[in-house]
Amino acid sequence: MNPVLDAIVGGWSFNTVATVQSGNPIAVYNSVGNLADGNSRPQIICSQLTTGLSYRQAAASQGNLTYLNQNCFADAGDNIPGNAPRHFSNIRGDGIRNVDLSLSKDFKIREDKVLQVRAETFNAFNHQRFAFPDIGSGDGTFGTVNSTTNNFRRMQFGARFQF
Repeated sequence: MNPVLDAIVGGWSFNTVATVQSGNPIAVYNSVGNLADGNSRPQIICSQLTTGLSYRQAAASQGNLTYLNQNCFADAGDNIPGNAPRHFSNIRGDGIRNVDLSLSKDFKIREDKVLQVRAETFNAFNHQRFAFPDIGSGDGTFGTVNSTTNNFRRMQFGARFQF
């Protein structure tokens, strides 16, 4: 290849990191509990703990629909801890689906002098990641998904001169 064309087009490096992870288990607490020492957990009274909606459907409803089913969680009573586990292994938060990309090239100026040019993108496809729903059983917004995490697309460009 022509040396000038090779200096412009050739030698680029493209890198990617993909992260796919399931969500963390959700811990529900009893917001109206009367436990004198410790955090009160609710009493589980049915097996259908979610409403059947996905995180995205619950978030798209803007607080009108819930992810968790309030009818399955009840107040255990005064100074009774409730039978809910600390974390529900079968009810999980929103998972991570993320791709990071980078493009770089080293320009050799002299034998011991190199200029590196780099462009990096974090969360390249701008996938939303929703925060946990309201996990306080008994309050008016229990089970609603109202926010996202700070997982928006970020880009950065840089140059480094090595001598």
